[in-house]
Amino acid sequence: MIFRGWQKVSYIEYPGKIATVLFTGGCNFRCPYCHNPELVFLEESLPQIHGRDVLEFLKRRIGMIDAVCITGGEPLIHTPHLFPFLEQAKQMGFLIKIDTNASLDQPFHQISQAGLVDLWGIDFKLPFPLYKKVLGEKWHKNCQLVLDQALKKPDQVEIRTTIYPPFHDEKILLEMAEKCSSANRWYWQNFNPQKTLSDEAHTVSPYAPSLLSQWGDQINKQIQKDLIIIRPFF
Repeated sequence: MIFRGWQKVSYIEYPGKIATVLFTGGCNFRCPYCHNPELVFLEESLPQIHGRDVLEFLKRRIGMIDAVCITGGEPLIHTPHLFPFLEQAKQMGFLIKIDTNASLDQPFHQISQAGLVDLWGIDFKLPFPLYKKVLGEKWHKNCQLVLDQALKKPDQVEIRTTIYPPFHDEKILLEMAEKCSSANRWYWQNFNPQKTLSDEAHTVSPYAPSLLSQWGDQINKQIQKDLIIIRPFF
């Protein structure tokens, strides 16, 4: 397994745990607001980090690091190579979190059924019929299946949405809230125009945090649940 980025220590990526964060390269979506475009296109300048080196690092940090978080890009593109890495990390006693756009349902089910993941980070980008906006129209039915399956175990999933003004308004977000209301938490992350996949996205101004807070409070009230958590501007 070859990773293309590595943050050796993180205090925020796995709730309440100290984690090491690994980044895979390549993605089957093209979200204009994506803040990791170099991973999407797998630029040649990215380092190659071998899984065996990560496993050696983990062996030396048993008891100091709690979790391994894998993000991207889209990690499940690499499932045949990722699976044995997960097995070895799990055997060492580490918690595992994987972030995914939820489009690859068979790899999701394979890894879930093997009991290799303790926490899934599921991207819920838009109401599913609108996934063409992120070039995900071929996979939107898979995304819906994965979200529905993940929500059967709400303690093992966090739902995340990047709020991008051309795509999201209060009405759209309420529609999405009704779809994921059985989750324990739905994280909103404000769009950052500093670094994006699309040049056009550079010209878009993010919503004011106060407006997102207002919308979050109103939607929580309408669905009668404290579902929405707004993460800081990254």
